[in-house]
Amino acid sequence: MTEQQSSPPMKIQDVDEEEDDRYSDTHDPYPLDPMPEWDVDSYEGREYESDPDHRELFSDEERYEQYRLDKRKAFHSKGFIYIPLSGSYPIKDLEEIGYDNKTTREKMTNLTNLCIKKLNETKGKTVEFVHIVRVFKRWAAAWKSSITFMARRVPGQGGDISRGL
Repeated sequence: MTEQQSSPPMKIQDVDEEEDDRYSDTHDPYPLDPMPEWDVDSYEGREYESDPDHRELFSDEERYEQYRLDKRKAFHSKGFIYIPLSGSYPIKDLEEIGYDNKTTREKMTNLTNLCIKKLNETKGKTVEFVHIVRVFKRWAAAWKSSITFMARRVPGQGGDISRGL
């Protein structure tokens, strides 16, 4: 008798027989970022802290110190900053023309204006777009843009310039 003939027949397993966490409603191996709230300052009450684990991502001390200075500046300006190995990368040329014959700056300005329009409608604000400061993009099933921009209240309604994310 051969080995194949002597082994017991394989049991056909019912799909419902064992629970597999990978496919349950409660387990998500790629959780989405929490949905940000409108008109809420995500920097409120936070203090800047340098992450010592980021040091090992830089080959020399000078580049690491420049990164720390840039990160501190972005934190205090309440804007986005590039974090190595985060999956996000900075858009360096906002004037580059894309396939739709629009510059990246035009596309990001349009997105920002849509967000400001929604803010004004949902919160009864009177805010207008001023300019794009910087943009980061990340691919995760779809492009995600993190746009740091300047905005202000409509003149005559109080004119402070504010930062938007």
